Amino acid sequence: MEEIDLNTQLIEIDLFNLFKIQIKKDFETCGLDINFINELPSDFFKLKAIFINQLQPLFINKMALSNLLNRIDISETQLNNYQAKKILFSFEEIIAELIIKRTLQKVILKKRFS
Repeated sequence: MEEIDLNTQLIEIDLFNLFKIQIKKDFETCGLDINFINELPSDFFKLKAIFINQLQPLFINKMALSNLLNRIDISETQLNNYQAKKILFSFEEIIAELIIKRTLQKVILKKRFS
């Protein structure tokens, strides 16, 4: 999904609400702070900036980051492939984008097949 597609998907209110519910579930299951979730904007770039900020402590605690990525279903292979494509992006930006994209993908699939 490209950024334009992401913004289009995130603007849909029901999808965005499902997105926030899924993010809350994933973060909560990993024992992470969920206080920021209700205030998430539907704009991809603003959303990414908030995720980068919220994930900062996890970049020090690699085990917590690994747990979150496993919970969201982002493999090391996906991470490496995305890094190879987005060589100008920081590691933090890559992780934030992958979390947003994978979560949105899961929400869309659940909605489509339920």
